[in-house]
Amino acid sequence: MIRKLIIYIFAFVLLTYGLRWFINEGLRRNAKGVYEKYTRLFLEKNTFNTLILGSSRAEMHMDVSLLDSLTGLHSFNAGVSGGTTRMAYVVMKSYLHNSEVPKTIFLECDFHISHLKTDTIFNFPRYFPYLSNPVLYKGFEAIDPRFRQFRYNPLYSLPYSGIHAVSPALHGWTGTSGSYDDAYQNGFFRNTQTDHYDHFNTSAYYGYIHPETRHYLDSIIDFCKASRCRLIFTMSPAYEDAQKEVINRERIIAQYRNIADAHHIPFFNYSADSSICRNRAFFEDNYHMLYPGARLFTRKIAGDFNNIPR
Repeated sequence: MIRKLIIYIFAFVLLTYGLRWFINEGLRRNAKGVYEKYTRLFLEKNTFNTLILGSSRAEMHMDVSLLDSLTGLHSFNAGVSGGTTRMAYVVMKSYLHNSEVPKTIFLECDFHISHLKTDTIFNFPRYFPYLSNPVLYKGFEAIDPRFRQFRYNPLYSLPYSGIHAVSPALHGWTGTSGSYDDAYQNGFFRNTQTDHYDHFNTSAYYGYIHPETRHYLDSIIDFCKASRCRLIFTMSPAYEDAQKEVINRERIIAQYRNIADAHHIPFFNYSADSSICRNRAFFEDNYHMLYPGARLFTRKIAGDFNNIPR
């Protein structure tokens, strides 16, 4: 009886490890979409000379194919959902575990979330297949200690992966993709879909640059200086109704500009650009643009970049 119980337990554990491997390997095999993006970022060797860092605003707003065609750069968009400066720093260092240091980094500065702590990893199950990257694992484990369990214990990680990981895993194994996957190109997410919900509500609040935000911003600045990598601050447009949401918005932006000036960093601020911000058709919500707005913003960034003295 005890022997059978041990065999059953062993078989169950073996099954859970096998199931986790099947799901994670399937996700890593995706030829398109967010998992293909993360595979390139965290597991593959790359030679891009330009990297885009930041949150989903960077991921949705900087069309790297258009940017490259206008500037001659060779870019990859490493923006991630909910990407604080700490996340941007971890993503950058994890990318560099396998890949060359880029010559240029564009860092999206999110004035509207700078006051938030950097202790949250949005969509964290997406990163489970990539924890073999030691830099990524160490960085995430420092943010969220549960990543120790996520890496080694499938009984703990599989419930978080859930049914949502099965479909993209099967896409990886079968070599297929969905319409959402097709929207990704070199890390850039081409945002063309809207729904019938109103995402333009606002609530006024005072913001500031949290000490953790500033610490990791300084860490990125220091890395770029040490690596002789040109760092550029960008600030994407926000819909005009959101301009009043952060009551002290201008003061926060001025702080970013002062940091940029102190370190001789170009600062391309389009957060209130009237040609974009007044057109609701350019926006999915107050802070995320649809593809036409992203293209216009990218063209403006490309023009600014081309005018930087070499």
